[in-house]
Amino acid sequence: MTVVAAAAGMISCAATSRTAFRDRLPSGYEDGYAPYYYHTEGIKAYAVQGDTARGIDLFRRALEIDSAYAPASYELAELLMAGGDLEAATGFSRNAVRLDTANLTYRSQLGRVLVLSGRYDEAMDIYTRLMREDSHNPMNYKLLAALYEFDRQPYSALSILDTAEMRLGRMEEISAYKRELSLRLRLYDKAIEETEKLIADYPYDDDNYRVLGDIYVAMGRDSLAEANYREAFRLDSTNINTLAAMADYYLGRNDAPAYLRMLQRIFASDDMPFAKKRDVFGQLTSDVPFYRDNYFAINTLAGILIAKYPDDYEAVDLYATHLIRGGEVEQGLSFYKAYLALHPDRIEPYDEVVWIEAYLQRPDSVAKYSDMGLRRFPGNTDLLVSKAYAYIAEEDFDRASKVFRTACRTAANDSVRSALVGTLGDIAYQTGRTHRCYRYYRRALRLDPDNAGVLNNYAYYLGEEGRELERALAMSRRANELVPRNASSLDTEGWILYLMGRYEEARKVMQLAVSYDGNNSAVLLFHYAEVLYAMGDTFLASVYWERALNRGYDPETIRKRMEMIEEK
Repeated sequence: MTVVAAAAGMISCAATSRTAFRDRLPSGYEDGYAPYYYHTEGIKAYAVQGDTARGIDLFRRALEIDSAYAPASYELAELLMAGGDLEAATGFSRNAVRLDTANLTYRSQLGRVLVLSGRYDEAMDIYTRLMREDSHNPMNYKLLAALYEFDRQPYSALSILDTAEMRLGRMEEISAYKRELSLRLRLYDKAIEETEKLIADYPYDDDNYRVLGDIYVAMGRDSLAEANYREAFRLDSTNINTLAAMADYYLGRNDAPAYLRMLQRIFASDDMPFAKKRDVFGQLTSDVPFYRDNYFAINTLAGILIAKYPDDYEAVDLYATHLIRGGEVEQGLSFYKAYLALHPDRIEPYDEVVWIEAYLQRPDSVAKYSDMGLRRFPGNTDLLVSKAYAYIAEEDFDRASKVFRTACRTAANDSVRSALVGTLGDIAYQTGRTHRCYRYYRRALRLDPDNAGVLNNYAYYLGEEGRELERALAMSRRANELVPRNASSLDTEGWILYLMGRYEEARKVMQLAVSYDGNNSAVLLFHYAEVLYAMGDTFLASVYWERALNRGYDPETIRKRMEMIEEK
C-alpha cells in the first residue's frame, strides 16, 4: 500500500462523523464549508499563534471531513516537513498533487520534500516538468541544475542555466550560479564572461569585482586580480570578504607588509568574530621567523585587539603573551594585574601573575598573589604549590612543607598527589631528614609507581649513601624508560653503575648523559671524569674534571683529583 493510499484510508475510515463535527462548528456553517473553516483555523493556529501541533490537528480534521480537500494535505506536508517527518510529509504532498494535478505550487512542494528525503531521481522528474510548465520561475531551473550537478552531470546543469537565461533574461542568481559552476569545472573563460555580465548589470556591486579577482588568481593572472581587488576595495573598503581575499592574495605573493595592512583592517572590523582573529594571530606568532621579522606590524595587530576587546580575557592573554615574547615582561605582567583588579573571580590571571612573578624571582609577590587567589579559590592546588615554592625560595622549608601537605589533600588525582608527596621528600632530604625523605618517596611510589622524578631522586640518594644499589639501579633504569634521553636520569644510572664497579656500562651511559646535557652540568661532568679515571683514561678524565671546574664544581675536590693524576 502506498503512503498516499494509507493516508487516504486513515482519513476515510475516521471514526468521527460529519455530524459530530457539525456540533463543533460556529452557527451558520454547513457541512460543505467545514473543511474551509478548519483549514482557516489551522493557518491561524500555526502562523499567528505559533501553535504547530494545533495547526496539524485542525488540518487533519479538515481531511477527516473531506479527504479530497487538497489544501489541507498541502499544509500538513509543509508542517511535517518543517518538523522533520519527511516520510509523512511526502505522503501528504503526493496526496495534494494527486488531488490537484494542475497546481504548480503543490508540485513544487513535492519536489522540495523529495530532495530533502534524498529521492533525487524522482525530484529531477518533478523539476523537469516544472521547468516546462512553470517556465517563468527561475527557482525551478536553479534546483534542477543543482540536481544534475549532484548527479555528476555538471555540463547538463550548465545547459539548464543557459536555458533559463535565454528564456528569462539575465538574472543575478542564475548568473552567479553559472559562474560558480564554471569555476568548479575550471571553465575560467566562461566564469569571467558571467562575472563581467554581472558587473555590467550591477557596476556598484563590489562582490562581483572580488570574485573576478579570485578567478584571475586561479588563472595566475596577478595584475588583473589585483586590479579587480582594488576596485572592489574602492567601492567598499569595509567588506570583510574583499579584505580577506586581498589578504590571502598578498600572503600568497609573500608581500608581508601588504598582508599585515589588510589584517589591520580585518582586525578592526566587527564582521569577523574575535575567535577567528585570535586564530589568525596565533598562526602569525607560531611562525617564529615571520614573527621576528614583522614584530612591529604584528604588535599593531595585538594593539587593535586589546583596544577592541579590553574585557575579554583571551584578548588580554594574547596581548600580554605577545609583550612577554618581545621581552617586555613587566608590561605584560601589568596587563594581567589590571585585568585581575577588574575581574577578581577568574582563576586564569592569578595563575599567570604568579608564574611571571616566580620567573622574575620575586617570592614575596608570588606569595601575595597566591594568597589573593586562594581567598577566591580556596584549596586550588596550583596556587598552593606556587605559594609553597615561594617559601622554598625564601628557604622557609617548614612552611613550604605545610602548604604542600595541604595541596596533597586538594589534589585532583593520585598522579598529582604523588608529585606533591615526592616534593615533600625532596625538601626532607634537603633539610637532612633522610629517613623522612624515603618515607615520602615510598608513599609517592605507592600513589604512582611510574613517577619518574621520584624514581630518579630516590635512586640517586640511595647511591650517594651506598645503600641498596641493586634496587637503586632498577629504579633508575625505570625512570629512564619512562623519560628517555634525560641527562639527569642517565647520570643517576651511570653513577650507580660506577658505584657498583661496572665501569664499562657506566661509561656508555655517561656518554649518553653528556651528549643529551644541554646545560653542561658540573656534577654530570665530574661523574663522567670519575668513570674515565676508574677505567684508566687519565687524559680524558683530566679534561672533564677541568670542564667541571669551569662549570662551578668545588675547586678543592678538582685540585685533589689533578694531584692524583700527577702522582701517577
